[in-house]
Amino acid sequence: MASNEAGQVGVGLVATALHVALAAVAVDAQERTARAPLSASAPRTADTGVITGIVRSAVGRATGSSDGLPLRGATVLAIDAPREPVSSNASGRFVIGDLRAGGRRLLVTAMGYAPQRLAVTVRPGETTHVEIALHRTAIELAGVTVSATAAGRDPLAVAQPVTSLGGRDLERSLGATLTQTLSWTSGVTARSQGPAATMPVIRGLTGERIVVLQDGQRAGDLAASASDHGVTVDPLAAREVEIVRGPAALLHGSAALGGVVNVLSDDIARTVPGTRLSSLTFNGQSASEGGGALLDVSQPLGATLVLRVKGGGRRHGDQGVGSGDARGALANTSMRNRNASIALTRLGERSLAGLALRGYDFEYGLPWRNVAADGVRLRGARQEASARFEREGRAPFARLRLDAGRQSYAHDEVTAAGVVATALGVRSTQAQLLARTRPAGWLRDGALGASFLHRGNDVAGPAALTPPNANRTFALFAYQDVAPFGDGEGARFPVAVRFERATVRSDASEAFGPAVERRFSNVSASAGVSVPVARGASLAVNVARATRVPSPEELYSRAGHAGTGAFETGNPALESERSRGVDLVVRIERPALRVQLAGWASAIDGWIGLYPTGRDTTIAAAGGGTKSLPLHVIAQRNARLRGAEATVEGALTPSLVVHASGDLLWAGERRGGALPFMPPARLGGGARWDDGRWQVGGAIRRLFAQPRVASGEMAVRGATLLEGHAGVRVIGGANVHTVLLRGENLGDLLYRDATSRIKDFAPAAGRNVSLLYRVTF
Repeated sequence: MASNEAGQVGVGLVATALHVALAAVAVDAQERTARAPLSASAPRTADTGVITGIVRSAVGRATGSSDGLPLRGATVLAIDAPREPVSSNASGRFVIGDLRAGGRRLLVTAMGYAPQRLAVTVRPGETTHVEIALHRTAIELAGVTVSATAAGRDPLAVAQPVTSLGGRDLERSLGATLTQTLSWTSGVTARSQGPAATMPVIRGLTGERIVVLQDGQRAGDLAASASDHGVTVDPLAAREVEIVRGPAALLHGSAALGGVVNVLSDDIARTVPGTRLSSLTFNGQSASEGGGALLDVSQPLGATLVLRVKGGGRRHGDQGVGSGDARGALANTSMRNRNASIALTRLGERSLAGLALRGYDFEYGLPWRNVAADGVRLRGARQEASARFEREGRAPFARLRLDAGRQSYAHDEVTAAGVVATALGVRSTQAQLLARTRPAGWLRDGALGASFLHRGNDVAGPAALTPPNANRTFALFAYQDVAPFGDGEGARFPVAVRFERATVRSDASEAFGPAVERRFSNVSASAGVSVPVARGASLAVNVARATRVPSPEELYSRAGHAGTGAFETGNPALESERSRGVDLVVRIERPALRVQLAGWASAIDGWIGLYPTGRDTTIAAAGGGTKSLPLHVIAQRNARLRGAEATVEGALTPSLVVHASGDLLWAGERRGGALPFMPPARLGGGARWDDGRWQVGGAIRRLFAQPRVASGEMAVRGATLLEGHAGVRVIGGANVHTVLLRGENLGDLLYRDATSRIKDFAPAAGRNVSLLYRVTF
């Protein structure tokens, strides 16, 4: 249990730092004043200029409002400029300095408002002022996309399917885990072994084929390595979640054959707020009785420093199931976590430096057929230090950014008899240097970069699945956006390439034999085109070739796995998975309409899977004696996947929105067999009334049957689920109160998730009523 105790100490240290920081905030509270309006920066050279402006809420019949008030926190992106987006201050003002003279285009977004794209002429050596009026909308239109490319981009110009979940959309989706929060997003489902042991599934791919990031850095846990592990990021910490589908997100690693999930929590600040910003959020639910809370405080310390502190936790009981199951709930599925973070950021006129410390500890159980004999609970913690440094560069580089992180993660898998069957510990170091290039001729947004990742895995205990091991990856990558038709609204051609050198090594041990080392060198690449076809509409095509190096678990496993209840045998001779894929995306973004349609196909040569043999093997039990486990082997086959996704939202009136979404997937081996645990086709739709203060809505979702399953896997019947929500947002002085009541599976239907590893004895959650309360002050 030493790893768990160390984790408790680590979280305690972060919590102490949180307490000290809050005390400093209290002392500084008397000095809080609204920041003076931003001043325009002088142009640095004779061929550059400055854009200043004010963002307001529009006045007129189209808005349903006539306030014309300044909007704080609006995001302003200078498209085709190699710089980060800026935010408006309390007076609605913003400044974008040192812009190359000529025609520039701005993308302006704010939560609850329709995005606006406008053309601005920058004159050399001068300051250009613009007034921007945003119209209210009940549709959550996408903002700036940051995870798919090397820079913030207009979503209409991104060649890959991207979904941003933020604002009221995120509030209406919020669950007890990150995976639960995303599970009804088009193209995204959930891998689960109980309510806490979850991982997103994107287009049927999960585990090591998905990269989960927090503010652009890998989460540093073991969620991808096995189905009994969970993601250690609480959804209450998210301001926004971006999901990039497909293998083209090469900036974050070619292993992301399925896609990337980036949780944007903004611990390291990008702007200095005009005054202290605080929020307190409570979230409770009935299916797994309990809830969570999070306190979030951002405090400016002078004109250039920002202190941000967060602290919270959650606790839930066993998960209830639908009517018709005599158990009522799945035993041993309770969960809890505690999390805290503290970050300090210094923002200069042309630079940024920030440091964030995070702590997260947890405990949860895994459902079993016979919990008394086989029940397992996982107890562990993660500590992390993350740093970011940015500054303007010299030609040919416009901006340099260095991200670095050091993480320590450990958990114990404890049997019902109190024996630590497996103790896992991971120490990881990661760093990425990104250099944004200046536009030149046809070359627009561009970046060169290098990244490094080292993970050392300590494995101990009588049920250790692998020997101690380590993996190290070094990568070089480049991204370039080509615009042969100028800075206007012509076609864009994004191209990316990544070279990786990876080493995976196991240590010598008595149980697993001599040390084994494997080395891999891989090249991945993608190319696409994004073409505007009408106002607020685009068509994009992207092709990609990506690779994934086998994980240590896939190479070196040879033991009974306490978490999954099977004896798993790896294969040290595995080769890299090689994926070839194509995406076709249609996007429409207008004040009253949002559409994203995607069709895709992917071929993965050397697909690595865990396959049942149909035989059992006898092993020594952790508490003494022996027990029989099903024998699973890891092998490579060739796989083919193809599918389609659709999301449509339309405003019939300024407050009444109808929406529909769906996805379907066909996945199988080249020789004809089905791939295991693939999601079924889904279709849903509904309507909501949202006037900015009140909201009420309902939806119906259809999960189609999944009869096409792998050998030994349980087929799943279809299910129709009902859900609804109602809420209100009240402004009282400087405080904003949000209350949202939501119901899922209102018919309390007993059904099973096709992607669940334990669906044969563990059905999905029954009726769930959740309550969200948030106050900002």
